Amino acid sequence: MNKLINAIIIMALCGLLACHSKTAEKQKLDKPGPASGKAVAKQKQNNKLEHVDLMTFVQYLDDGDYFQLLAKKDGSISSFINETDSTRNLNRGDQIQVTWKNGTVTIPGDNDAEMPARLIISIKKTGDGPVTAFRNTYGKKLRYTWSTDEEFTSSYLDKVYLLTEYYLTQTTNPLLQATIKNREELTYSIESRERNGRNYKVIGIAPAGPNGSNVVQWLYVGEEDGRIYEYDLSGDKLVTFD
Repeated sequence: MNKLINAIIIMALCGLLACHSKTAEKQKLDKPGPASGKAVAKQKQNNKLEHVDLMTFVQYLDDGDYFQLLAKKDGSISSFINETDSTRNLNRGDQIQVTWKNGTVTIPGDNDAEMPARLIISIKKTGDGPVTAFRNTYGKKLRYTWSTDEEFTSSYLDKVYLLTEYYLTQTTNPLLQATIKNREELTYSIESRERNGRNYKVIGIAPAGPNGSNVVQWLYVGEEDGRIYEYDLSGDKLVTFD
């Protein structure tokens, strides 16, 4: 009799263990395992944490509702909200490491509507660009003049200066290249012109000589889109400058 009772108890325990094993196995299948941890971490990083990238600095835009910084990678330009970088010491073409997080900004005058934005956390310069190299080797300030009937703000004059300076780092004009190589003085003028029904600000760049300055290169800047063009004298046409 005792043997029969013991056999019944053992069979009952085996049934319970088997049931528990099947239940535990089902829970293990239904419950996300450790492999999903990477996806969760990635989701958290995308939603909250920092992004880091190596890019090329283009320019500061400080005359809008928000301070902005433009940087380029693989031919594509990205805009960042730049509230933390107070030095403003980058030159166009400098290599930078940008750390940012995704956030939002409020659009003034639009019922406080919000739009997505990249918010800069920090910027680190990692290499000199052509403008920095130009300043180090050429070592001179550019002179400029404009017509008395033109009214330009100081911020606009600063933009034109940076644009002209960057152009000089890229120019293929042999007269300008020789002037830069010999560290001779350069000057430019600013004026408004209309061409084929469009309005431009025109920059005339010239080596400064003893008998005055003769313009050797004209640049046209579209007033509507800000596009920059070299004037090709021989073909009387505008050539896009990047």
